[in-house]
Amino acid sequence: MTIQTLTINSIAQHDSAGMQPSVEHASGKPYAWILHPAIDLFFVCGGIAWLLFALHYFVLGPNSGSSTVQTFVVIAALGTLLFSETHTVATLVRAYDKDSIREKFSLYTHWAAIICASLTLAGLFCKPLLPIFAKIYLLIVSQHFTAQTYGLVLLYCYKRQYPLSIWEKRLMSLLMQATMWFAVLRQCTYREWSGDIFLGQTLPFWGPLPEWIFLLAQAVLVAAGVAVAFMVLVKAIAEKQYLPLPSAMLLLSGVLIFVFGKQATGILWLYVPAFFHGSQYIVVSTSYYLKEQGLPENVPTSKIASLLGQKRALRYLGFLILAGTFVYIGLPRILEQFGFNYQVAFAAIFTTVNFHHVLIDRVIWKMRDADVRRLLNG
Repeated sequence: MTIQTLTINSIAQHDSAGMQPSVEHASGKPYAWILHPAIDLFFVCGGIAWLLFALHYFVLGPNSGSSTVQTFVVIAALGTLLFSETHTVATLVRAYDKDSIREKFSLYTHWAAIICASLTLAGLFCKPLLPIFAKIYLLIVSQHFTAQTYGLVLLYCYKRQYPLSIWEKRLMSLLMQATMWFAVLRQCTYREWSGDIFLGQTLPFWGPLPEWIFLLAQAVLVAAGVAVAFMVLVKAIAEKQYLPLPSAMLLLSGVLIFVFGKQATGILWLYVPAFFHGSQYIVVSTSYYLKEQGLPENVPTSKIASLLGQKRALRYLGFLILAGTFVYIGLPRILEQFGFNYQVAFAAIFTTVNFHHVLIDRVIWKMRDADVRRLLNG
């Protein structure tokens, strides 16, 4: 879900270590997964993204120009259509589907939407703004991704009843925040990490900052990583409490996707937006949607994946795909018919829709809300 902020990043803001889920399955405990073990491990915890990266980078080679590599590029493009573009629409569905949600968060559903729509128009008519929009998007992506990852780490800890004190949660949060600052400051310190072209726009370089600032952020990241590893080890030895596998995978993936070298990062990020971040959001929002609609009487939460092939789930996922295709491909094509350059229209829509997505994600999944907490933790 898009903590740019997971919507689930809001879980992180609930600092009550004793919070207990209110939805349980047949065993009397919350279901340990969101949809299904395989789905969660591959599409929430990073399994499929790392598999595609490993095959591309280590088997085919980073400089390969074979037809097989082109197949992987097509897979990345399909992933963008199925997960990246749809996960933004999933936020809009959550925010605008009910009057109560729209009214409760009117600052975001109304005023923020108007501001972002105004920015879209500004980008269409003032092209020099688009490189700035694209640059801002690239800078906030690290916060959005790490926040969502942190929220999911906590969600799995809650589901597995892995106890975390306020300070232990804050230490995990520090690791994700340190990762975010590492990524942001690297872009603003080294020209080669700033990026040249994105969304067809020539990006400005907002730097260089003094190198010592980045090196300090790097040291804090290493220290936070060591501290979290030590905390997990101590809890395992002294308390016999073991960090859930999904949480461990998420923490590790959430850091690694931002700290690889330049060549590896270029290939890895073909797959990360769709098959790590976007797919996380789709899995969580689909689970939430099915529970909110009400599971059949004979279907416990542990069997929720069995509903994915039924009409209700297919209708929801189909709508997300169609709406995402319309927003990101259809609207630019329509604007092209009115004389706007397609690339300009796409860049204006992509950046500003995602600005709104990041803003609204911060509020609509808050775990302080009893209904959200009950449905996410169940």
